Amino acid sequence: KIITIHSPLQVKNHFSIAFNVYEEENLLGTVSPEDEFNIPLTSYRSVLCLKPASEEYDVCEGINFENILKSDGTLLQKKCKHFDSTNNSLILNIVPVKDVLISAYTDRWDLPYVIHLWPAVLLRNLLPYQISYTVEGKGNNFVTLEEGYSAQLHNASVDQTKLELQLLNYLDKDWKGKYNIKSNQQDIDFITFTCGTEKEVTELDIAVHVTYTTGQMIIAVHSPYWMVNKTGRMLQYKADDVHRKHPPDHKKPLLFSFKPKNFFQNNKVQLRITDSELSDHFSLDTVGTHGAVKCKGPNLDYQVGVTINASSFNLTRIVTFTPFYMITNKSRYYLKVSEDGKEKWLPVDLDQCVPFWPEKNTNPLLIQVENCQMAPKKIHFNKQENSILLQLDNKLGGILADVNLAEHSTVITFSDYHEGTAPFLLINHTKTQTIEFHQSSATLKGNSLPPGKAVMYAWPDATDVKSLSWKCGHAVGELTHVQDKMQPLYLEENTVYLVSFFEGLQRIVLFTEDRKVYDATCESEKAELAEQEVTISLQDVGISLVNNHTKQEVSYIGITSSDVVWETKPKKKGRWKPMSIKQTEKLEAALKEYRESSCLENKVVELEPNLQVCLTPNGTNMKLIQPHEMPLRRNFLPALNLEYSASAHQKAIRVQIYWIQVQNQITGAIFPFVFYPIKPPKSVAMDSAPKPFTDVSIVMRSAGHSEISRIKYFKVLVQEMDLRIDLGFLYALVELFTQSGDVSKDQEVELFKKDVESLQVELSTVSSTDTSQISLYEYFHISPIKLHLSFSLSSGGEDGNKQERETELIPLQSLNLLLKSIGATLTDVQDIVFKLAYFELENQFYTTQQLQWEVIRHYSKQAIKQMYVLILGLDVLGNPFGFFRDLSEGVEAFFYEPYQGAIQGPEEFVEGMALGVKALVGGAVGGLAGAASRITGAMAKGVAAITMDEEYQQKRREAMNKQPSGFKEGITRGGKGLVSGFVSGITGIVTKPIKGAQKEGATGFFKGVGKGLVGAVARPTGGIIDMAGSTFQGIKRATESSGEVQSLRPPRFFHEDGVIRPYRMREGAGSQMLQKIENGRFSKLKYFAHAMINNTDLLMVTKSGILFVTRGAFGQLTCEWQYTFDEFTKEPFIVSGRRLRIEAKERVKSVFHAKEFGKIINFKTPEDAKWMLAKLDEVREIQPKS
Repeated sequence: KIITIHSPLQVKNHFSIAFNVYEEENLLGTVSPEDEFNIPLTSYRSVLCLKPASEEYDVCEGINFENILKSDGTLLQKKCKHFDSTNNSLILNIVPVKDVLISAYTDRWDLPYVIHLWPAVLLRNLLPYQISYTVEGKGNNFVTLEEGYSAQLHNASVDQTKLELQLLNYLDKDWKGKYNIKSNQQDIDFITFTCGTEKEVTELDIAVHVTYTTGQMIIAVHSPYWMVNKTGRMLQYKADDVHRKHPPDHKKPLLFSFKPKNFFQNNKVQLRITDSELSDHFSLDTVGTHGAVKCKGPNLDYQVGVTINASSFNLTRIVTFTPFYMITNKSRYYLKVSEDGKEKWLPVDLDQCVPFWPEKNTNPLLIQVENCQMAPKKIHFNKQENSILLQLDNKLGGILADVNLAEHSTVITFSDYHEGTAPFLLINHTKTQTIEFHQSSATLKGNSLPPGKAVMYAWPDATDVKSLSWKCGHAVGELTHVQDKMQPLYLEENTVYLVSFFEGLQRIVLFTEDRKVYDATCESEKAELAEQEVTISLQDVGISLVNNHTKQEVSYIGITSSDVVWETKPKKKGRWKPMSIKQTEKLEAALKEYRESSCLENKVVELEPNLQVCLTPNGTNMKLIQPHEMPLRRNFLPALNLEYSASAHQKAIRVQIYWIQVQNQITGAIFPFVFYPIKPPKSVAMDSAPKPFTDVSIVMRSAGHSEISRIKYFKVLVQEMDLRIDLGFLYALVELFTQSGDVSKDQEVELFKKDVESLQVELSTVSSTDTSQISLYEYFHISPIKLHLSFSLSSGGEDGNKQERETELIPLQSLNLLLKSIGATLTDVQDIVFKLAYFELENQFYTTQQLQWEVIRHYSKQAIKQMYVLILGLDVLGNPFGFFRDLSEGVEAFFYEPYQGAIQGPEEFVEGMALGVKALVGGAVGGLAGAASRITGAMAKGVAAITMDEEYQQKRREAMNKQPSGFKEGITRGGKGLVSGFVSGITGIVTKPIKGAQKEGATGFFKGVGKGLVGAVARPTGGIIDMAGSTFQGIKRATESSGEVQSLRPPRFFHEDGVIRPYRMREGAGSQMLQKIENGRFSKLKYFAHAMINNTDLLMVTKSGILFVTRGAFGQLTCEWQYTFDEFTKEPFIVSGRRLRIEAKERVKSVFHAKEFGKIINFKTPEDAKWMLAKLDEVREIQPKS
């Protein structure tokens, strides 16, 4: 560690020039740019002056230590006069800030301060072109500012300066504009640049984003959109009254903006390409999405791919237009391609990517390779194709074609043959048989393979059905590229064995007379019994996230096991299988009755017709008698279960997570439960066994002698889930996981350069080199994801440093900036459902890295689109729900309810059983009531916002987010809401002004009166609407009745020293109760200990006194009486064993005397009384002595 000792005053210089620091005439030292200087101890209380190190400026007026103490965190502005011209002074913004101390102390020392020196204005150029600027009227020359860089304006001051700007060499012209530097500007403003002669003036709108910090105003000059044209054709963009042409040879981005007056509306644009009509309107604001836009032309429909990305600095959307069809040649041959039936051929050179504009995408594509004698080859380019081998003549061999479909492009890639890409390697390992083979649908009868020879086979016609017909002797058959096959062929003279299998990437078809070869291949393909098995299961896992600086537990993540399940074991060596929830409930009831009758013999119970069980007194050897006899046991499903089994050629893995729950442990949280699985409706759940939240089942085989693994079965099933986030929780998490998030100036410039470079790239289909191992996925499936999202913009809880937050949170700021710049506002959302379609592959080769990206892209693309549609109400290109394939294949809905998904464990998969799925229908009442509840909820939220009290709004949010558990509680809760609305409305008139006066003095009192009156009107109506909402929610719950989410444990309690100790339930529960007494009336007190006196009463000990608390019928806590320790007149003592006597001043406000007065508390046991007495002694010992 390095420990630096310095005086209590430091100067930090944010200028790009150095300053000299003077004490009167005496030079103390120089503070370099972006550096700190410590004022010597002898001088820090003197009057200090600053002067730029260059000679042309004079010293500024002095500042003394008293000024600094008074103006903590505010701005002192000083000027350094210029020697030559009076109006060219240097403006120096001085902001003193109290330094952060690790240890607090109370003695009268001088607190340490840092004096920040800021230039008043910073100009950032966020355009991909140079600009030049000068301050008007100061007689300076224009200064050029490179793209991505910033400049400090030393002689500009806010509200007094006008800037002259030039945009250089944009569309080969220079443009001029002016900007007034003012305070209180909107976040986003516009400068109109003009160019041209007197007769014809062209205008260009450039946006300005203004940020004010104490001490500095930052002006970022940017364009809302950069249009990038990679189509190779002339594009035109048209919006309300904006029309821009974008020539194909213009390499840098075109700057585009909607008219300033329309800027904050939901703007859309239309596109025209070469000779087409205008396209439909589409939005440019949905960052992170891709899509295609269709423009009708006279001869063909142009399809243009559109990709919208955010820039590194978030103010600009980069919109890239690409041809929808692109052809890339990565092979070693020169190619020509053409649409079938068209005359024109399009040449594609080596390593080139060219746009392709077909008239109809249903026509096949013809490929002609240079110097190839055969007729052109055909492929379909509207279907996904992976490495299809096109056979060329004997001299050239073959070429591979890939067709990759995405929402915004179809890329056709040609590359050289590599091992494993031929559909078949045919081997004739017989002595006498000749094998004939041809493509099944081909009219040409085909090829023959003599004994002892082998041949690679490629499809003659890649657009036709891909199956291979073979003939050996009189035996005939068909083979496909994806199916394994083993079959003996009984010919007249002998038996030939046919085996089709994978060796590495290559499918081999072998005809052999050798039985041993056949047996060996059969053996390696068969399912095997496991030779080793490992099972790890954990009953419960809890993770606590603690921020030890703020001494609070932010979140508690619990992975928990299930309730009781009853399991049967259908096969001797099989595994235990859980019974349905309905049967489990019946069994539990039967067992309870059986145990209460204290029976000593085994008992047979009939649960339902044709279901009998035999219960035993000690719970061992229980069994199911009907419908079949099998063992029965009472058990639970573990929180985390991991099974691994392996044998010579096969590995199987099963991972199950039963339940994950993330709790928000911050006091006063709007959503106490951040994340939890949603239980399916009762009607569905009763007939099925309990399902884990996540279930993963994998079976892998090694393919022959090669290293390549074959994934036979890979399935992931994730149940429906709920995610509820409020800003307070996000802030707390970010604070927990991130360091201070400032991006340095150099990094900003680097990122900007990268933005610009990425646009200069020629049209290409980017492929990074991927070194990870390739595998064959025979069946890969990840279930659909159904997520309910609720989001609240209020932070909830005690958020002491709200002001700091606004500036700190980089990711949230950037989101806000993005939303501001598209004119969208984020509001609270409740229970919006995201449905993300499933992901499935069959018989595809992928590397792990590729597959990972495919999956992430698949889900994130849908999620982003659905977010724009559902939350921000913006239109997106393409379909937000799933990616519908071409209509010729029939529209498939790629979504099913997660709880209908069936997953097979590795063993069941190997046994090859498929499960049927019941179709399920939800209750209509529930759906309707849910909608009504949401509408009334939104109304009441509006009313709550009229009541200006933060507290009332906060409490209302908490109450509404604890959903009632059924009809009865919904009604009682609704009634309660109404009463509390009236009561707090009326009390508001009395209490608010007093609270206001305490907080803000006399002005506060009048503000308070205003608040109280508005509250009296608004609160009761809020209560009434809440009642309707609550009651509706009750109905909804009764029809769902899926069981409420339970809190796993109260938040961790921190002692004053902030040390993290092992968790103690009693302390957690006690401090949580103290927060809740009378809606948080005592939440500022510090918890010390508590003890229950009986079932409803408890004694609460805080650092300053005691409270006697009772619990009401609805679980609300009220304080009956309280004393501070100062009011005690005697030491507490115990009377007759279990009675604790406390003597204190009685609160009789009588003029003459204060009576001695006592309270006696009856504990259940003498131990409780002694424990409480010890705690009272302990807490009073640490009281500061007066």
